[in-house]
Amino acid sequence: MARVLVVGDVHGEFLLLAERAAAVRAAYGPLDAVLAVGDVEANRDEADAAGVYSPAKYRKVGDFPFVAAGELPLGAPLFFIGGNHEPWPALDAAGPGEWAPGVRFLGRAGVAEVAGLRVAFLSGIHSARVTDAARPVRESNRDRNYYTAAELGRLLAEGPRVPGGVDVLLTHDWPAGLLPAASPDERPVGRPELRTLVERLKPRHHFCGHMHRPLDARIGPTTVTCLSILRETRSGGRANSGDALALLERSPDGALQLTRPAL
Repeated sequence: MARVLVVGDVHGEFLLLAERAAAVRAAYGPLDAVLAVGDVEANRDEADAAGVYSPAKYRKVGDFPFVAAGELPLGAPLFFIGGNHEPWPALDAAGPGEWAPGVRFLGRAGVAEVAGLRVAFLSGIHSARVTDAARPVRESNRDRNYYTAAELGRLLAEGPRVPGGVDVLLTHDWPAGLLPAASPDERPVGRPELRTLVERLKPRHHFCGHMHRPLDARIGPTTVTCLSILRETRSGGRANSGDALALLERSPDGALQLTRPAL
């Protein structure tokens, strides 16, 4: 039986992630992996943090150096994709693979096996000047936040050929069509090309973050779980960060069960 914790935008709050992961293990049992949907900000040092595209007052090293040093165990290997607030210069230089002991960057786009699950993934968000460009250039910290049409196309081609089908799709942004625009002047939430990706790959589960709000939906046979930002909030007078977490368990017969941990 595989048990995988999926977490929303961490934004460098690895102490809180470690606490929440420990609470999940205590309530549900050991974890085989932790999956993160981007905006992880796994900054190892000041140089990494300087590569994050955001206003200076929001750039921080965060708690990740304690994870990298083995002083803050997460209880299971962490696998993450990138969002639009990441140390992209360092991530691109390192490429997919080990980022720190027990922590792996999945990469820009592709399919990987994690704890026996077939995981398709696409890092970053959309930008017309990069995603829609014939010859995209990603030299600036800002433009590194965006995926390219080639990365999306590679996943659209590779995903449907995965033997047994895709169990999990990880993206940072939402697919289109989950929420209507609040007004005629407001741009709808989500991206149409990501909805096409879900419809083409037909993953059993699709997890995303970015919007810092939770939502549960379906696109055809796919269960879509939008995860909130990982932070301590107040609900009924007690701390709760459950909206940023989901637990996926695979039974010996191959069935997948999704739970929103009640912590």
